[in-house]
Amino acid sequence: MYDQLLGGSFGQPGPEENGPEPDFVTWLLYLDRAEDPGWLGSLARWWHDEVCRMLLPFVQPAGSAAPATSLTAFEQDPGGRGRRRRPARWADGISDDCAQLSARWFDVAPAATASELDVFLARFAGRRHVRLQISVGFEGRSGRLPLVLPALVELARLVGDATDPAYGEIVVNAGLLSPATMLDAALGRSAESSAEQSRTHLRGYEWVTICPRELVGALGGPERIWASGAFAEVRPLTHGGVLLRATDDPSDYRADRVRAAFRALAPVLPPGRPGALPTVPPAGSAMLSAVPGVLAGDPGGHDLSRVVFADPRAVDPRIPGQRLELGPGLTTR
Repeated sequence: MYDQLLGGSFGQPGPEENGPEPDFVTWLLYLDRAEDPGWLGSLARWWHDEVCRMLLPFVQPAGSAAPATSLTAFEQDPGGRGRRRRPARWADGISDDCAQLSARWFDVAPAATASELDVFLARFAGRRHVRLQISVGFEGRSGRLPLVLPALVELARLVGDATDPAYGEIVVNAGLLSPATMLDAALGRSAESSAEQSRTHLRGYEWVTICPRELVGALGGPERIWASGAFAEVRPLTHGGVLLRATDDPSDYRADRVRAAFRALAPVLPPGRPGALPTVPPAGSAMLSAVPGVLAGDPGGHDLSRVVFADPRAVDPRIPGQRLELGPGLTTR
């Protein structure tokens, strides 16, 4: 699944000798109080249990054998010394020095809706920020992705209500540079600086986006965001943020729907005009560095068609027909 998340080897789409690439979807939530190990440990246990409750049935249908499972923990003490562990259970991998913790379910029953489920927790930007990530693959299961999307959106609402997210997104069939967002990369922003400014500037805009409470206020509140007409769902969250779903079907989130989201969110987006991806990934792109030989060096290697190539400060709401250029889509060789 990692080749899919990263857009294929060396930033290019993977081989297609056996047909189109299988579907995959990635769920991301970012929180900015991970320096409290007690809070992080409680959150990690609760989040894992909710993921299992809501998503494991998609990889382990009733009556089928349990899929293969792999758990990995990486700890790093304040002095920078690290060690890798293989805990028997998720809860066993949670410690004060936990830097990364992952679980993977694979080799699932042929009747399962999804072929693979990956759950990943990682601290970054020092010890304050944490990324919660879920990835679901559908190799050999064409057409089944829509069956999982409602559960992922509901899980985003559930976790968004229980926490105070700094940012979140659900990305369908697109490569990632997490903990940087695709907008970060197109702007040349590091994941660290983007995370530190996440309550001042919105880090991105995807099919589903979680906007933190501070930026909801700057946009005039949920009612004003809904009145923009840019979103199919504007769902207020308990701590003041909102969950924004751009379209009912993620395949419809393109072209004018992307432009509409950009216009509605322009007042809180980071300044600057995006461009082609740099030859070196933004600092802090942990997932990239974890996969040897994978770089975002080719601007055509990542789908930028969901990024508006315009400075949000130049958007004039009085000109609804103002042309907004989108970034390039994937190229093939």
